[in-house]
Amino acid sequence: MLMVALTTSTLTAKIKTQAKLAVQREHRTEILYEINKKLLVTRGLENIISLTNSYIVNLFERSVVFFSSDPEASIDGIVMQANGDVDESVLNSADEKAVAHWVFVNQKRAGSGTDTLMGAVGFYMPVLSQGKVLSVLGISCTKGALNHDTRQFLRMIASQVAMALERQRLSDEQRNIIVEAEKEKMRSNLLRAIAHDLRTPLSGILGASSAIRENKEILDEGTRDKLNADIQEEAQWLIRMVENLLSVTRINEGESKVNKNPEAAEEVVAEAVNRIRKRFPHHKIEVFVPDELLEVPMDGTLIAQVLINLLENAIKHSTDTSPVEVRLSKQGNYAVFEVADHGKGIAKEDLPYLFTCYVPNGRKSSDSSRGMGIGLSICMTIIKAHNGTMEAANRKEGGAIFKFALPLEGSDGL
Repeated sequence: MLMVALTTSTLTAKIKTQAKLAVQREHRTEILYEINKKLLVTRGLENIISLTNSYIVNLFERSVVFFSSDPEASIDGIVMQANGDVDESVLNSADEKAVAHWVFVNQKRAGSGTDTLMGAVGFYMPVLSQGKVLSVLGISCTKGALNHDTRQFLRMIASQVAMALERQRLSDEQRNIIVEAEKEKMRSNLLRAIAHDLRTPLSGILGASSAIRENKEILDEGTRDKLNADIQEEAQWLIRMVENLLSVTRINEGESKVNKNPEAAEEVVAEAVNRIRKRFPHHKIEVFVPDELLEVPMDGTLIAQVLINLLENAIKHSTDTSPVEVRLSKQGNYAVFEVADHGKGIAKEDLPYLFTCYVPNGRKSSDSSRGMGIGLSICMTIIKAHNGTMEAANRKEGGAIFKFALPLEGSDGL
């Protein structure tokens, strides 16, 4: 009876232990499944790190630090503190970073509870994918070293995180490839448009100068003055083209960021109108501004260039007797600039490509016939860099209207 009792007791204890382990494994499997499911729909490195840290803190009730790159680069890891455990300053101290750096370089675990750098506060392990360290994960051991089962569970979590980080890396690379391809396409189209638009004024300058040189003895004074005026006009057009290109180059080099300062919008409008009136002294320009002062964060030089381009475009498509209207108004949190003419308007087939520097099917750019070359595409680039919007439409009473809106102070734009 004693032997039977001992055997039964031993078997019962083993069954209970196995049942407990089975429940624990099932629980961990459910947690891993839940983590994997959430990581699959999580996008962005910061979101992946935040989700990982949150799960580890809730599971182990210990503070955790996540180094997304080599800690030797003096970049602090992202820490999530558990109640009553060490804070961010400890896990981001120079000594702890040195341990994490060793793990990053050697692709091995180190820190508290290991045979390597065991005096560290935390236990550090690499997050590996295809033999490459993607990050280093550290967990505080001030409440005691991690046991074997806990480390194994942590390694399973790290493998799930590694797959998520690898997906994110591939996604970022793909997005960069698409962006670079778009930049290359834009650059190619821009060069094609420039080549097309520079050919006409250069041919005009060459023809006029050749006529003056070869026929200077038989040309009357009026004809010479006309040819010289044509040369001057084409040269001024080329200068404006270069100014536009330099403006876009400056924006692109600054990664679509401009130096914005509060500017009085009516003063920028006045500057653009005055410059246009010098070039077209006989054309009537009507300006409408609100009574209140509108201060708009902008690069005044670039916005004035946009207005000059739009005014020149309107004048070239208006009769000499019809005025061009410039209107400034406040609509909600935006300052709205409008330039309207009384010309023939915009062809319907050109509207979809009006702000692009190149039109498919080999047709000319939509604004090249307007004497603007790539001006409208440059205007759109400048407005987008200011977090604004730009659009064009035909007026019911005839002519076209170009409108762009810039966010006022304290508005984030669109």
